[in-house]
Amino acid sequence: MKGLKSILFAAAALIAGPAVITSCDDWTEPEAEDFYTPPTESYYTNLKDYFESPHKVMFGWFGSWTAAAKSNSLIGLPDSTDFVSLWLCWGNLNEAQQADLKAFQARGSKAVLCWLATYIGENITPGYSGVPPIEAAEEFWGFTNGDVPSMIEAARKYADAIADTCDKYNIDGFDMDIESTGTLIMGGTETRKVQNEFLRQLRKRFDESGRMLVIDIPGGVGWLHYYDYLDDDVVESVDYICWQTYELGHAGLDQFFNSVKSYKPDLFEKVLKKSIVTATFERAADKNLFPVQSTWNYSGGLEHAGQGAYHIEYDYPGTPDYPYVRKGIATQNPPINN
Repeated sequence: MKGLKSILFAAAALIAGPAVITSCDDWTEPEAEDFYTPPTESYYTNLKDYFESPHKVMFGWFGSWTAAAKSNSLIGLPDSTDFVSLWLCWGNLNEAQQADLKAFQARGSKAVLCWLATYIGENITPGYSGVPPIEAAEEFWGFTNGDVPSMIEAARKYADAIADTCDKYNIDGFDMDIESTGTLIMGGTETRKVQNEFLRQLRKRFDESGRMLVIDIPGGVGWLHYYDYLDDDVVESVDYICWQTYELGHAGLDQFFNSVKSYKPDLFEKVLKKSIVTATFERAADKNLFPVQSTWNYSGGLEHAGQGAYHIEYDYPGTPDYPYVRKGIATQNPPINN
C-alpha cells in the first residue's frame, strides 16, 4: 500500500486526468466494450490504492440505467466514484448492462440494487410489477398477513431471492429504501421484527459472498422513526446509511445529526462513520447544495463517510462531464503535496 500522501496526490490525477480517458471519444456503438479506451495498468493500480485508502466516498442513486449510451452507463461516471445504487433495478440485466457493470467493477467501483422495499415480495414476485396483491404475495412467499412468525420466514425468503439475484448477475449488494410502511416495514414492537430479520438474512448472505448492505432513509427529523425501528445490531451490520438530506446545508446537517444522535446515542459515532449525506440533482433549485455538502463536517468533530446525489446521472452534461461530481470528489479528498 502506498503512503497516504502519494495516494491522495494520485487521486487528483484520477479526477482530472481520467476525465480525459473516461470522457471517451469513442462512443459510436451502444456496446459497452466500445465505450472507452482502457487506461494503463499503473492507472488502475493508483485507482485501486485510492479506493482502499481512507477517504470520503462518492455515491449516487443512478436511475434510468440502460447502458445504451454514455449518459446512462455506469462507466460514464468519474472513475473515483466509489459506488452507486441502481435505482429501481431488480435484476434481469440485458447484455449491454452486464458488460457495463463488469467494466465499472473492473476499475474498483461497485453497484448495488435499490428499490423501495416496503412489502414482502415487492418488485420480484413472479407475475407482478411493483407491489403484488396481498393474496398473491401470501401465496407465493408463504405467509399470513398479521402472523409475525410466518411473515418473518417470508421476509427471509425475500432476502434470499434478492441475494440470489445479486449472485446471478454479480451485483455488489442491495440498498433498501426505507420510507413507508407495509408488510415488510412496520413499527410495532413485534411487527418490526419482520424488517430486522429481513436485513439480518441479507447480512448473512452478503457476508458469505462479500457484498454490501446499504440502507437509505429520508433526512428529516420527522422521518427518524424509521431509523428507530431498526435494532442496534442491524444498524451496526450495514455498510452505509445514505440519508436523503436533499435540502440541508451545514447548519441543517448539524441539527439533523444531533437528532440522529438522540435516538441511538451509544451508536452515534459508528453511525456517523457510515453515514453518507446526499443532495438531489432531480431538482435544479437544490443542486447547488451538493457543493455545500462537499465541505460539511459535523460540528461535533466526528467523521462521516462521504456524500452522494439522487439521480447522479443528471450531472452528466457538461465539459468535462459530471462537473459537480468531479468537484465534489476533489473537495472531499484534496491532494496532499509535500
